[in-house]
Amino acid sequence: MKPRDLFGVAIRGIGIWILTQAAYWGFYAFLKLQTTMGNPSIPPQEDAAMAVFYLVLGILLIVLADSIVRAVYGAPSKRHEDAGTAPDAASPS
Repeated sequence: MKPRDLFGVAIRGIGIWILTQAAYWGFYAFLKLQTTMGNPSIPPQEDAAMAVFYLVLGILLIVLADSIVRAVYGAPSKRHEDAGTAPDAASPS
């Protein structure tokens, strides 16, 4: 794998991690609504807003990972794009 590909995998991994944060904040907001646990000066709606924020951020990172890689590394070289589609030297043309 090239560094460009690893960077894309890292961006998607961070997106998945942020989705777990969204699940945490959503679960915490749900628990605050059902019980009296947590900081009473922070309303459950604020926790729900954080869940939505992390959910949107995580989805954007996963969906836009290729665009982020392109913004950081520039457009892929023609040779890099054709690496997987080049004909095999052993096969007849």
